[in-house]
Amino acid sequence: MKTISVTLAGAGAMLLFFGAQDVDLKPIAHAAVPTFDESVIVWTPEADQEIIDQYCVRCHSDRRLRGNLSLEGFNAAEPHLQGDVAEKIVLKLRAGMMPPPGVSRPAGDSLQALASSLEERLDEEAERNPNPGGRTFQRLNQSEYARSVRDLLGLEIDPSGFLPLDTKSANFDNIADAQMISATLLDSYLNAAATIARLAVGDPEAAPSSSTYTNPGYASQWERVDGAPYGTRGGISVVHNFVSDGQYEFRLAFEHTTTGGYFGGVTRGEQIEVSIDGKRVQLLEMDRWMSVADPNGVNMRTEPVFVRAGPHRVTAAFLKQTEGPVQDVLSPHDWSLSDRQIGVSGYGITSLAHLKDLVVAGPTSATGVSETPSRKRIFTCRPTKLEEAADCAAEIIEALAPRAFRRALTDDDRSALLGFYALGEEEGGFEVGVRTAIEAMLASPDFVFRMEEAPS
Repeated sequence: MKTISVTLAGAGAMLLFFGAQDVDLKPIAHAAVPTFDESVIVWTPEADQEIIDQYCVRCHSDRRLRGNLSLEGFNAAEPHLQGDVAEKIVLKLRAGMMPPPGVSRPAGDSLQALASSLEERLDEEAERNPNPGGRTFQRLNQSEYARSVRDLLGLEIDPSGFLPLDTKSANFDNIADAQMISATLLDSYLNAAATIARLAVGDPEAAPSSSTYTNPGYASQWERVDGAPYGTRGGISVVHNFVSDGQYEFRLAFEHTTTGGYFGGVTRGEQIEVSIDGKRVQLLEMDRWMSVADPNGVNMRTEPVFVRAGPHRVTAAFLKQTEGPVQDVLSPHDWSLSDRQIGVSGYGITSLAHLKDLVVAGPTSATGVSETPSRKRIFTCRPTKLEEAADCAAEIIEALAPRAFRRALTDDDRSALLGFYALGEEEGGFEVGVRTAIEAMLASPDFVFRMEEAPS
């Protein structure tokens, strides 16, 4: 105990003595760590190749093939010839992953110098011969197809009515490797080409057909929809392309309750208006007692209406009877038909009629084709004599086809399209010939696919 006490006392005295002195404490000087300055190092391709052959090829050889990589044929003087391999080398060297731990390495900063010189040669080659890469082809998705048709023919279409849904990759629908080609898709492109060409040029001998536009059950029927005349509520408003002048019929289908009755039948005095380009053509009184058991079901139709060819806005909408908030016992369903039983009694809540489908049917008697925006864009010339027809068709093809194919026409392109024109002209005259040539353009791989050539 005495020894320990004496020792502690001596240590305390020393601390007091030195603590009272002005001691200049300085940090211990360490040797400076050398840094690598890439700007002052000159590294030759021969030196690069020597390091690769000595320290890399022994593992990355044709025989051992570590990491599924062989560097036996790699030329450090021209790394751009194997650009993907050179990028892998640089990446591993910058990360300090190669050579792996426990394996001999060159002295100093040789590995970093190797990475820098490879990067420099790759960058120099990229500046001399820029190559952003490319893709051989990519088909148009629905949105691109619709825009291409609009830009070419001035015709607005709904691509979902012609083409199946686009496949997606990472939620993108314009990724080339996800856009598979199938027989169904090819048939869709061919059918779309025929229909769109017919709509663009028009068909004075069009047979009756029908197009159905559907209102989803969650769509609001309380307020005016876009495109509908003011003073209306709900309904459907669409732009429909009429293929020819003639008589058309508009058929309306309404939502019904779970028991089959007309939804919103408790509301009296409902009227629905059918208009074309904002002008009323029919006003129908709603039958609040109609049911799915009736011969016509919960449906109504207009008398035949004469409509000229081309795009027209067709609207079927209810006349609005009230304005402002509705004081109900229950909050009204502004956007949903989730409870269809409400439309039976209507107790405590205002239930309004809902338009489900709008069908445009016709023409029942086509009388010709009026001038339309598409026809104005297509027919840049009109032959007055039979011998002028071929030259006029060639002029039309020369104006449309380069925009359709997104490139200059070749002699083979012209010859093929004029051949299609001749087939159509022989069958139905000049306009049918032009329509057949346009159909061939829209069905061509040069329109459906975006072709890209590698830069020369």
